[in-house]
Amino acid sequence: MTADPPTGEDRRLTRHADVRAVLADPRFLVPAAPAAQPGTGMAWLRGAVSRFGNGAEHARRRARVMGLLDALDPIGLRREARERTGAELAGGARVDLMARIARRVPVGVLATRLGVPEDRREEVVAAVTAMAAAYHAPGAAPAGDAAVGVLAAALGQGEEPEPGLLAAVAGALVQACDATAGLVGNTLAVVARLPADLSVRWPVEALIAETLRWDPPVRLTRRVAAEDATAGGVPVPAGAVLVLDLAAANRDPDVFPDPHRFDPARFRQGHRGGGGHLGFGSGIRPCPGERTALALTAGVVEAALGHRLADPEIPYEPSPNLRVPARLHLECAETTGGPR
Repeated sequence: MTADPPTGEDRRLTRHADVRAVLADPRFLVPAAPAAQPGTGMAWLRGAVSRFGNGAEHARRRARVMGLLDALDPIGLRREARERTGAELAGGARVDLMARIARRVPVGVLATRLGVPEDRREEVVAAVTAMAAAYHAPGAAPAGDAAVGVLAAALGQGEEPEPGLLAAVAGALVQACDATAGLVGNTLAVVARLPADLSVRWPVEALIAETLRWDPPVRLTRRVAAEDATAGGVPVPAGAVLVLDLAAANRDPDVFPDPHRFDPARFRQGHRGGGGHLGFGSGIRPCPGERTALALTAGVVEAALGHRLADPEIPYEPSPNLRVPARLHLECAETTGGPR
């Protein structure tokens, strides 16, 4: 669940049908990263993960990631995320969800399930956070390069991990970092403002699904035309870059009635289909971590449902393609004079 920043005067698509059509069209590829030698940090990682590959190489790398994630129990992931979040919120004191929970819990839970020793959990969470910050930036800062080495050491436990395994685990953890933190923060930013009776009216799954439509953490992604094609009824020459505006497509009134209203009832039955949100992409290469991200997010949100915003002003991290709260302070409703 990551995305690419736009560049220059790239053509932008905003209609739901147009975005879905491009995501399903094999003539449109992701901007690829060049291969690099193992041991070269972020340059190697970008060239080795499925996210920045196309064709048969992407399929092979994606299958490796899916094999790791499909082996995980989503019920167990959700339970552990809920328990760890509950422990962080225990006592009713004001807590900054973004600093204490939104990245630490999902990444930490997933890391240990993917082979990171428990005693290196926090070290790896910090490393993955640094890697995520450098993931889309060729020539990233040395902190990202060092972070790849931290994860390799933790996975190898004294030996060099197999490069394909390291790339698959690193890719899965980076996908679970900023975007999942944004999904956690954006969900609770709206849910914690609701009256208490409304916040429990809908299943947590519906609250998260509507957040993915109404305020998705991933706003944009890009595709490059591998050959002359058409998108949105307009010719697109080979080599042209398309910016797919997922956030705008998720509020397309042709698909979602009253699109600017937050309404979890839209997803009460878990509907996706042709009118589904694009929070995890669509078509040929939807996000491989959807099931994992939803389980981890649901666990965090469940544990925080009894809390309200301690500060209604929420600043957001500067990013052209991600919407992630920089701070989001929660406090227990019972300690602040009653229901929301």
